[in-house]
Amino acid sequence: MDIPLTTTITHAHFEVAHRQILEESNVNIDHLVTNIRRNPRFESLLMKITSHDAGIRFNLRDQVISELVTYGVLKKSHDSLCEIANPIYQYCIMQTFQPTINGLEQDYLPEDGNTDFVDYLMPDNKINLRLLLTNFHDFIARAGYRILQVPNTPQEFVGQYLLFGYLNAFVRQVHGFMYLEVLRVRGRMDLIILHQQAKYIVETKIWEGNKRYQASKRQLAKYLKLEGISEGYYVVFDHRAKPEARLEAEMIEGLKIVSYTIPVAQERPPNQ
Repeated sequence: MDIPLTTTITHAHFEVAHRQILEESNVNIDHLVTNIRRNPRFESLLMKITSHDAGIRFNLRDQVISELVTYGVLKKSHDSLCEIANPIYQYCIMQTFQPTINGLEQDYLPEDGNTDFVDYLMPDNKINLRLLLTNFHDFIARAGYRILQVPNTPQEFVGQYLLFGYLNAFVRQVHGFMYLEVLRVRGRMDLIILHQQAKYIVETKIWEGNKRYQASKRQLAKYLKLEGISEGYYVVFDHRAKPEARLEAEMIEGLKIVSYTIPVAQERPPNQ
């Protein structure tokens, strides 16, 4: 970036560098992408690591884990579980496995045709993220069983891939930037949206029971406090046979947490 040696590195410099790493080609990332495409089983393991609190035990006798360690993708965490080597790799893994075209883009916005992504910007140019995520919840309901037809996508992770694609489409249209948070805890996938010097945090997970659901909200509140942000968003995908849709807004440690639990279709209805 040709920053003079006398200049203090700021967060603004970091954002520019981070964007370049994520959007431009380089040998390191090219090798990562090539390696994680070598085996179809890599996708399932890597996504389980990023989506589940329970984690995957680090076992070098497992061929898939051993290969990913050899490629520099995985490492052993302090509690002997698998951990992706760094958050930039995690973001690139999402970029690699997420379908470029999921076939549902035309359903992102309501059918009446009167809404565009820019309508989720408020008059002060802040993002109405609560309304944006409510529309995502409605989009999943509109799409129904068709989310199971997203090409080459494991059903367990289709909700997260669709959220990633949906928010990415919005961010591009409003000229923002999105990335995965650098400070991360296993099982958390925090999508960070930057727009007009404001930061928005969306944590996403797969349902693993009410105890972990409540604990994650408290964890998100602590993170918001560190970042000096008053409101955060928590999106959970429920893959159970009898999923339960939830929309909750509550105060936790003096901060507002807006939570969405989104049922994910399990099968195609008869005669469809």
